[in-house]
Amino acid sequence: MTKKILFFLIISIPFLTTAQEKFRSGRFLHHSTGYNIWGPNGSSTSIPQQMQIYNSTHGYTGTNAVSMGESWWPDGGNNEWEYWKRVFRGEGSVQNIFSLMNTNKILVIKSCYPSSEMTGRGQPSDTLTPTKKTIYNYKWIWRNIANIMAQHPENFFAIWTNAPLVESASNASQAALTIEFCAWAKDTLAMGLDPVMGSFPPNVYVFDFFSKLSNENGFLKPHYAVSNWDSHPNAIATELIAPQFVNEIFGAAIAYEGGGSTLAVSPQSRNVSSGAGSTSFTVSSNKSWTAQSNTAWCTVTPSGNGNGTLTANYTQNTTGSSRTANITVSATGAGSQIVTVTQAAAASTLGVSPQSQSVGAQQGSANFNITSNTNWSAQSNAGW
Repeated sequence: MTKKILFFLIISIPFLTTAQEKFRSGRFLHHSTGYNIWGPNGSSTSIPQQMQIYNSTHGYTGTNAVSMGESWWPDGGNNEWEYWKRVFRGEGSVQNIFSLMNTNKILVIKSCYPSSEMTGRGQPSDTLTPTKKTIYNYKWIWRNIANIMAQHPENFFAIWTNAPLVESASNASQAALTIEFCAWAKDTLAMGLDPVMGSFPPNVYVFDFFSKLSNENGFLKPHYAVSNWDSHPNAIATELIAPQFVNEIFGAAIAYEGGGSTLAVSPQSRNVSSGAGSTSFTVSSNKSWTAQSNTAWCTVTPSGNGNGTLTANYTQNTTGSSRTANITVSATGAGSQIVTVTQAAAASTLGVSPQSQSVGAQQGSANFNITSNTNWSAQSNAGW
């Protein structure tokens, strides 16, 4: 009997896996306002320094480290919303944004403060003249841009809201219109609540620059301006915005990279009176989140799960200077966001006692007790 021996050849084919795409590096496209914020601009920090801190804090090294360069862009063109529409739609003679998209995973775009010289709420016919600075046109332009960005999931985009103007360079009507538009951009469009656009692309983030530096009337706060007549942000503005830029934009990009963890906190800042009290922020997330304040005078809700409210309780400010608390809200996979509570200074106080003193004829000295919460000076009206 013949025996047959069969040999089985087993070929092992490993499963092919695709490395996770990383959204850790990119380019910031700006004109002068963005250049000042990039820093250091006379400031103690800058966006590059904050990226180093971010990497150190999160333990990011190598391909996991975040990085970004900056470019004055476009060259020879304006930096307003109608230009950005033409750029993303490839209309006319404009610089090529798509070549930058091919070489940068993250792109950050912004307009400069002339975009806040708004002229009205507008109407549908405004779209025939895209240079009109109306709310209707701006909404139409932003929807156009966001829809094109949505067609490029291989990139992550951040759009800044308007840069505020100093009061001497604007007026109440312009400022009120800019408040309305920027609130829509962050709280309606970006939250997927716009009835025209509906859901917002997951690869687009709205960085609400406007509300971070403007006062309740929509003007650039004087202490953030180069001068009372110059709307460029100064070194103090850089110190405020640089860490928020890095935390918010890279946090959102890495969340997109991670496949859908979301975290949004609004508004970005609250201004409160000098008395003790509380204020709140809306947290939108699909994860558990934690919150921490960097000051003892402002305490916050320590944690939450999903959508919720973050409450900040603050003590009375008895000093003659305003003060700001940074609140860091974090969610696993979605990075961190920083919101602020700025508390007004107490009313200046000055007391002197006693009101008068009688002294002898000989030379000598007399003491008065000064009670104040601010700097004071004293002057006599007599040479003796």
